[in-house]
This record gives sequence, C-alpha cells and structure tokens, in this order.
Amino acid sequence: MKKEFFNYELPEDLIAQVPLSQRSASKLLVCSSNEKSILDYNFEELPKILNNLFSLSEKQKKLLLIANNSKVYPARVRIQRISGGRGEVFFLERGIKDVYSCLLRPKSKLKVGEILYSDDDRKIPLFKVINLENPSVSLVQNELLDTILDKFGEMPLPPYIQRDPNKVKNYNSMDKERYQTVYANSNEQGSSAAPTAGLHFTEEIIKQCKEQNITFSSATLHVGLGTFLPVQSENIEEHDMHEEIYMLSQELVKKIIEHLENKWPIVFVGTTSLRAVESFFRHVFQNLNYEEFNKNLVNKNLTQVLMPYADRWFQTKLFIYPKNKFATVKPFIGNGIITNFHQPCSTLAMLIAALMGYDFWQKFYAHAIEKRYRFLSYGDSSLLIFGERN
Repeated sequence: MKKEFFNYELPEDLIAQVPLSQRSASKLLVCSSNEKSILDYNFEELPKILNNLFSLSEKQKKLLLIANNSKVYPARVRIQRISGGRGEVFFLERGIKDVYSCLLRPKSKLKVGEILYSDDDRKIPLFKVINLENPSVSLVQNELLDTILDKFGEMPLPPYIQRDPNKVKNYNSMDKERYQTVYANSNEQGSSAAPTAGLHFTEEIIKQCKEQNITFSSATLHVGLGTFLPVQSENIEEHDMHEEIYMLSQELVKKIIEHLENKWPIVFVGTTSLRAVESFFRHVFQNLNYEEFNKNLVNKNLTQVLMPYADRWFQTKLFIYPKNKFATVKPFIGNGIITNFHQPCSTLAMLIAALMGYDFWQKFYAHAIEKRYRFLSYGDSSLLIFGERN
C-alpha cells in the first residue's frame, strides 16, 4: 500500500501540547470493527465499559489488560557551545559506557572533539563530541550518565510538541511526572519515548478495574526513538522498522495462558504492549499463523510451550500494516486495544488500520476530528475492539 493512503488532515489545534490537569479526564472513543460502532465516552468510565462490553460479571469472566511498564528516562539535555550557540544531546542509550550513541543538534555546526556545556548560568562542561557521522559523545564529568540526566535531562517529548522556548523550563517538572505512566517500573528504565496509551491510567482507575473482574499486568518493551520516525518509502512494505527489545515475565505468561485456556478476553494498553506480545508469539510459533494457532489451541500444552521463553529479552522489528484496503490483521491473541490517536502516515496509524480495517479507521478518525478529540501523545484515548468478545 502507498504511504499517502494513511495521510489525513489533522488540525494543528487538536495536537495536545500539554496534558490535562487530571490523567483520567480525557475523552474515550469506543469502536468495534465487527459492529462498525463509534461511541463517545470519558476515560473514567473505562472499567464499567470493559465490564459491559465483555459481559464480565454476567458470564463470570475475567479480562486481562496488558500494559507496557517500561520507564522513560530524561534523554534530552540542552547544551551550549563555547561560542554561545545552543543545541541538544538526545541520548539513545544509557548504562556505563565510554561512548554513548545519541542525536546531536546542531549537527552541521559541531566539531569532533568539541566540548559541550550545560545550558544554564553555570556553563558546566558535560560532553565531548566523539563522532558526527554516527553521532556519539563521551562524558567530561566524573559522574554516571544517569546522574547527569537526573540533573540536566528533560523528558524526550516528541517533535510535534512545540512550546515557547522561554517557558520550556516551567514544564520540565510537569513532564517528568506526566510523560510517565503511574505503573512504570523503576527497574525497567529504558524508553526514549513514552508508551502514551497508559498515561490516562491512575491508581484509582486500576483499582476500579480490579473491582470489575479486570486483571492488570505488564509486558516490557523499551520504546525507541524510531516510534516517531516518519515512513520514508512510498510503499509501506519497504519501510525498515526500528529495532526494540522486549520481555514477557513469567507472571504475565501465566496470566495469558489462563485467559487463553478459559477463552477470557485480553485487551492491550498501547501499541507497544501489543507488539511485544505479538512478537513473543511469532517467535514461539514461527511456523503457524493466527488461524492455525487458534484451531490447534486446545491441543497445545501452553505452559510447556510458552514458559521457557518467559523472562528472556528478545529483539523485534515487527511492523504490522494492512496488505490492502480490504485486509485486516489478526494478532495471535487479543480482543482489543486502548490507544491514543496517531500521526498521519505513521507506522502506528498503519497498525490501527490493520487491526480495525482501513475504511473503518478512516471513519472513526474523521469522527474524532469532528468531535474535537485531542490527538497524539498528550491527547485523548480510544478503546478499539478488533476481535470477538467471547
């Protein structure tokens, strides 16, 4: 399919520049691909909506919500050059290293060996430029990178969030809290972009989910900067997806097995959790497709098959997209996804079109624009049902 098929006119004023004062105050668009239904709700109603949609209380079922618990690190450091010119270092990796891969701005003006200083009154030397071709820096201070990022780093907001440069510092503390899910695991700090579908959840919403027979569990996929990279190729099949690492814990795998064996529903919180779980199943069942897997599910000892792959890190470049305007993609498991509204021509928009059907995707995105839903990372939410409700 052509990239241009996934373009749409997004009014600038619908691109959310700041989060709402309350996480769960966002709107929620609920759509079903089977019924072609489009309904407007508020995110605070999510637990009851899920209970009603899947008849959890009535049929004594449990629903599994799978979120991504990766924690975002403050990857962007604003710098000054000795000349006074300003720029930034965007770290693509962490840990203890001699040299760190990064993005540099302004790359065309920097020189190898140049020292980059903090962009504040102290002008503290922080980094030395090591390479410009494949941008990298080393540390000047005798401190760990994590310590430097805690002092000087900003959350890695996507490029479509554009604020007054004179007011940026006023937003830093807010972004460190709000561009992070409440369930992010401090031991899994590895994302250079937030799994934004989960930003709407509060501890209270999660508690209400549990009261409605909804279990909350997490996969881990460290979101890379490639999430925001545009598709360059005219034909989307030629797009080279960015590589990310993911892991499914034993606890999550056990819950997935329980829900599959009982034919209970599973809903993903975000595209990254769906991609992690789908990558996991494609890795384990390399010779099967969705239909073959589900046809033979009753004959499989899932515990014996799946558990050896739990608690292990794998790499994925999975790109889910529709083959044509009439085709849909069925993940190995899952009945629905909670997700924000995505950029035109993005791989995320293509994934949603693949799950829900291209024509229906166009229809409910047009509805969201007409009803003035807030779009992208700090925007409103949607609950999209792409599978049977069991």
